[in-house]
Amino acid sequence: MTNKKYLYVKGCAGLGNRLVTVYSALQYCKKNNRSIVIDWTDGQFDKKGINAFEKCFEMRVANETKIEAIPNWEQLTHSSVLFKKNKGEGVYDLYLDTQSTLWKKFPMKLFFLESSRKLRRRWQPIKNGSFSNSLNFGSDLKDNRTEDVLYYVDSLPYLDYSELPNSIKLKSAVAEKINEFARQNNISKAVGVHVRNTDKRPTKEVIRVIDHIKAMHSTASVFLSTDSKEAEDLFAKNISNLILFPKQKPQLNGEGMHQWALYNNKDDQKYMLYEECVIEMYLLSKCNYLYYQGNSTFSSISKVHHNNKNNCYNWLKLQ
Repeated sequence: MTNKKYLYVKGCAGLGNRLVTVYSALQYCKKNNRSIVIDWTDGQFDKKGINAFEKCFEMRVANETKIEAIPNWEQLTHSSVLFKKNKGEGVYDLYLDTQSTLWKKFPMKLFFLESSRKLRRRWQPIKNGSFSNSLNFGSDLKDNRTEDVLYYVDSLPYLDYSELPNSIKLKSAVAEKINEFARQNNISKAVGVHVRNTDKRPTKEVIRVIDHIKAMHSTASVFLSTDSKEAEDLFAKNISNLILFPKQKPQLNGEGMHQWALYNNKDDQKYMLYEECVIEMYLLSKCNYLYYQGNSTFSSISKVHHNNKNNCYNWLKLQ
């Protein structure tokens, strides 16, 4: 038997959350001497069973193990019996995101025990689930857990991820697509704007950022990344030199762009929608000025990749 221990990261939620969770998990690995395993085979960004992370991204760290390279799976100890028995299943196939409206009113610092943190939030099995057989959220795990395979599933981990670009990089083929579009459209001189307006909505009117750009960047081209036809139409009406990345535009009914193909059984469109989101996330970071939407992790990751943070503005805070 090997003494090697693994931190097995199951993807959940959208692209921004998944990337931040990978970064958060990596910090746990460094502190606890574990090898990171990234599993985005849940069927959200590609056909189920295909690891979508590996199609667009790779780690900059050496201490990574591929799913198929873990030896003696059945002999290893696991923090989740369900995941051990159902290796190919995603978190939402087996668990419910269980949040307590009561306990979440109290500050996190009061919940210093790993077990008490499950009062606030936990992953509870869908079948025969209870407090005792639930999983902690990844960022609620204590150090020095003893399981050979420790599962890490999280939503909006509590950490500063400004150094994320030093840990995760694009696959070269995807980077080439981004760079080519950026060159052709002179993105480095453009103003980038992200508007998320479906499953997560802005807290301010979109016209506010449009008016600001017209006043402050009247001659600049504007690159818009949005999941909203309404927002796109509003920009097109007000901004003459608008740049849009050519992409699929499914009719959304309140779900996020990352959820549409999954909810509508469009397996053949999952990867393309995912890749287009990745491309837009990085194109935003290459713009001269970036107006990011502060309540969107997708948007905030564009900011952390931007070379000049002084040119980045949370448009929800514009006066």
